[in-house]
Amino acid sequence: MKILKKGIVYRVTGNPFQYQAWPSVCSDENGRLYAVCSGHRLGHVCPFGKDLMFISDDGGESWSSPTIVNDTWLDDRDAGITYLGDGKMILSYFCHPTEAYMTPWRDWVMHDAHEFGPVAEGMLECYEKFGADKNMAGTFIKRSLDYGKSWGEAIRTPVSAPHGPVKTLSGRLLYVGREFPGYPNRYMKMDYPEDKVAPEDKDRIFLCESFDDGESWEVLSKLPAKEGFPANVLCEPHLVEMPDGEIIVAIRAHDDPAYDKFTTYFTSSTDGGKSWSELWGLGHIGSPPHLCLLKDGSVVVTYGRRSAPFGIRAVVSKDACRTFSEEFELWSAPNGDLGYPATVQLDDGSLVTVHYQPYGDDTRTSIVYTKWSL
Repeated sequence: MKILKKGIVYRVTGNPFQYQAWPSVCSDENGRLYAVCSGHRLGHVCPFGKDLMFISDDGGESWSSPTIVNDTWLDDRDAGITYLGDGKMILSYFCHPTEAYMTPWRDWVMHDAHEFGPVAEGMLECYEKFGADKNMAGTFIKRSLDYGKSWGEAIRTPVSAPHGPVKTLSGRLLYVGREFPGYPNRYMKMDYPEDKVAPEDKDRIFLCESFDDGESWEVLSKLPAKEGFPANVLCEPHLVEMPDGEIIVAIRAHDDPAYDKFTTYFTSSTDGGKSWSELWGLGHIGSPPHLCLLKDGSVVVTYGRRSAPFGIRAVVSKDACRTFSEEFELWSAPNGDLGYPATVQLDDGSLVTVHYQPYGDDTRTSIVYTKWSL
């Protein structure tokens, strides 16, 4: 492995909204890269985030100033970006309801605001007085038909995951993620906030499919739980479809004592996502995962290590994530507020990985990139 270049996608200093996090990246048929994140935040827990997009025309070595692609009244988190072809793309995101930031998270918001506490207090007062309708909370996508120049209305989706849907080699969209109790009951027999998820399905991960570029979604299957662990141990999955049609899903796992409470598990489907294998492990500390299928059929798995030594890691698999190469370090970090890497392969075979972490001695986090090759 060779590091070719490292740099900044987006960093803010000199004002309260210095926290940028949870990025994703994709490329179009012209080689242009698109990165998105939740940005202009006071901190990790903050009701004021918005989804930003950045563009690179030189293989990820420089990036445009941000454009705001989504800014609701609520906190717009975990931006994902998926390129569909012919200028069409999908932005995915989710929002917690207003009351989550009033109680029980108000103290958490104030803690993460640090020296900007008075700013947070004033904004929370405004937030509380003019808060959005509860039904604005949930998980959504927006679609663009013109390479991200304009975006359509929000469409609710059944599940949420950091990097959003994946366009498969067969052309359908697959979205694997945690159920969200705000989804209309025509899909998962639930409504928000009156009705609740069935007890056996609470915190479970589902696979959904769309044949109309995300306009509508159907729940296809429920993924396996980890035996002996509560369902909420598994979250924030990502998938890849192999050339032979096998679907591999990588899943964040926390509270696993074998891997310092933070690792990744995998499951696979050979029938289009209708049924799933038992889980198997990555064997390293690190999560959430992102899967990038390379031109030669191998898979790059990138993830964040939130235990010392902190940083962004990657492994390569040549057998559909059954075994892995040695672990590569893409970037070291001063603490565990990092991660959510996403990787894209360029036409020349090199790789660009974007993630978030503090840059240098900063107390807040930025979006940064690593350009590298195997």
